[in-house]
Amino acid sequence: MDSDVNSKLCPTDNNTLTSPNYRIENVVMERTSQSPDVELEIQKEALNDPDVQPLSYNVSDNPPFGLSLILALQNVLLSFGMNLLVSVTIADLACAERNDPIRAKLFCTSIFVVGLTTVVQSLCGIRLPILQGVSGAFMAPLLSLKTAGVWSCDSTSDMEFVSTSANQTMIQNITMETRQEMVYYRVTQLQGSLIVSGLITEVFLGATGLLGYLVNLVGPITVCVTISSIGLSMYPIPIIYCSTFLPVSLCSVVLMVLCIMYLSRILVPIPTMQCNRKKSEQAAGKVKLPFFQIFPIFITVILMWAVCGVLTITGSLPDDPSEPSYRARTDTRGDLISLSPWFFFPYPGQFGPIRFNTAVFIGFISSYLSSNVESIGDYMIVSRATGTFPPPRHAINRGILTEGILGVVAGALGAGHATTSYSDNVVIIKLTQVASRSVMVLAGVICMLFAIIGKFGAVMASLPDPVIGGVTLVLFGLLVSIGLSSLQRVNLSSTRNLAVLGTSLYVGLVVSEWLKINKDLINTGNASLDQVIKLILGTQMFVAGLTSIILDNTVKGTKKERGMDAMTSFKTGCRNDVDKHQSVYDIPGLSKLQQKIRILRHIPFIQPYRPQ
Repeated sequence: MDSDVNSKLCPTDNNTLTSPNYRIENVVMERTSQSPDVELEIQKEALNDPDVQPLSYNVSDNPPFGLSLILALQNVLLSFGMNLLVSVTIADLACAERNDPIRAKLFCTSIFVVGLTTVVQSLCGIRLPILQGVSGAFMAPLLSLKTAGVWSCDSTSDMEFVSTSANQTMIQNITMETRQEMVYYRVTQLQGSLIVSGLITEVFLGATGLLGYLVNLVGPITVCVTISSIGLSMYPIPIIYCSTFLPVSLCSVVLMVLCIMYLSRILVPIPTMQCNRKKSEQAAGKVKLPFFQIFPIFITVILMWAVCGVLTITGSLPDDPSEPSYRARTDTRGDLISLSPWFFFPYPGQFGPIRFNTAVFIGFISSYLSSNVESIGDYMIVSRATGTFPPPRHAINRGILTEGILGVVAGALGAGHATTSYSDNVVIIKLTQVASRSVMVLAGVICMLFAIIGKFGAVMASLPDPVIGGVTLVLFGLLVSIGLSSLQRVNLSSTRNLAVLGTSLYVGLVVSEWLKINKDLINTGNASLDQVIKLILGTQMFVAGLTSIILDNTVKGTKKERGMDAMTSFKTGCRNDVDKHQSVYDIPGLSKLQQKIRILRHIPFIQPYRPQ
């Protein structure tokens, strides 16, 4: 009897794979590699879940190189906007002049770190197709430093800096001979604070396996609150970018909406290359893809960039930098292109000896903690979007550990920020239905190449502001919806869940907005403590996430009511779930080392030992 039930739940025939439901819009897809049987089984079981859509390419599939290249470029373009925004923010905080070469160095270092972390995370970290990028969580402490007036650019001689030793904080007046020294001094403070905060949060939690146990405290409600708060807290960014030239931004929004919602079912023939002429003739006319659904960002960026170029050449846009619409010109960042070196290799200590700042350190701590919750939520959502099972504890530990180690590397190289799993990447997987790990690796390699060949990276970063605004407006809205999608398994008819959800979201929103209006009301008599409090309360996703964790774990409720049981399994009834994790999350070849080196069997961020 059990065997009959199990055979129904986990069929061994190919009916599911050959049914029309398995194919997207009855499209015949060409594969360059054959997926393992284990992954096919995962896909079959995932299709039994109505929340999981079939994919064009699974995690272990390798799309044709041309398709992979365009998909990778689309992910890279998505990350460039935030990389540029953070790099400019850091340069402004450090009071760098507009033509200071450090601006180009910060940007190139930023995209190099993003590319390196994406490659390592995809191959050795969580091993899910997640692009690493600059999270909005790391913007909060940087913006707070500026709004609180701690780092002022009014004077270039007598400046107040906060330097901290291991045991105490002291304020020193340091006379800078030149503004350049002040710029490098502040950047190195960001570096040291980033390194230490990364070591005591993500590296410690991931290496010790403690985070794997803390995952039990993070339910779907917390994931929803944190990711949605990130999207909501980023609303000033599209406002700032769109306000530069509204017509271009609106056209970008309309084009994105058309591609995503109205043209998604249009299938476009894609040319393929075959060594065998007969196979090529047979495949002709059969390989079609929902082109507009897969490349909405790429299409929007290219077309609107061209429109801005035409407006620039024809003189329709003003050439006065004081005019807001000047930012729609394609030559506004010409200085960035000219200042960027042809070849640039980031190295530790390029900005001088690393220093430390207490207020920035505390701010980065809150950023890392918010980033952890964001990453865990991304892991869960991407696993469902890719048709795989939720990541096991060791994979989560390894993913967070990888982010922490590369965050330390980012601090050493001088990026001034760490990276985290890019929530917008979840949106792209949902839109394109391509979840190939090789695409993410290629995207990381492209980022590093753009960083090393500085001129190319600078050209990509010259994307007009209103185009960025239009694209981010749609993507941040989709990011909020992705956060809300984690509530699918939560009982929303429960007053308990609605109270926790609404209170957490509203507390994070109200506290952060209250601080913007009443920042002068926080006065403890200690400037450093005031800055720490402002940085913590001003981070909306941290306040909202912490509130949801406390309420969700202290207010009485069953696991089924909270949706916690849905985060650990698809509940398909199969007996070999552990084996199916191995095809996605386990590092290839590591089991052989575990067989020879016994200590590797007990490390919390390495997969359990399975005898051969």
